Amino acid sequence: MSTTSSAGKSKRLRLYIGAAVVLAVLIYLIISSTQGATVYAMTLQELVDRGSSIYGQGVRVGGNVDGDSISFNGKDLTLRFTIYDGDLTLPVEYKGAQPDMFRDEAQVLVEGKYSEDGLFRATKLLLKCPSKYEAAATQTATR
Repeated sequence: MSTTSSAGKSKRLRLYIGAAVVLAVLIYLIISSTQGATVYAMTLQELVDRGSSIYGQGVRVGGNVDGDSISFNGKDLTLRFTIYDGDLTLPVEYKGAQPDMFRDEAQVLVEGKYSEDGLFRATKLLLKCPSKYEAAATQTATR
């Protein structure tokens, strides 16, 4: 009778150990995936103030598009432009399709990495919707 009792305890122990291993793996995967997804949002002034300490780190930076700086290469889908905030400017390179609403004075949020050569290499490009669309939608809704 003690043989079946020790066999039951052994099975339960293996079950608990297996559950603990699975739980540990899940916790590790959650922590490692959220660490890579952390991106800091900052202004151009904050980016400049950080200096070389920000090189190579994932960040988000907002500004307005300088329309004269827009250059798009359709062969390799490379969009180059400059964003500004007051007197500060930042050259940006983005690989991907040029958004329809991308034009002079558009408010953008670029996500990527700032490099030592002063170029911001964006992996994401987000445009803020112009307020004229919000006003038009409000007028339509009130009619």
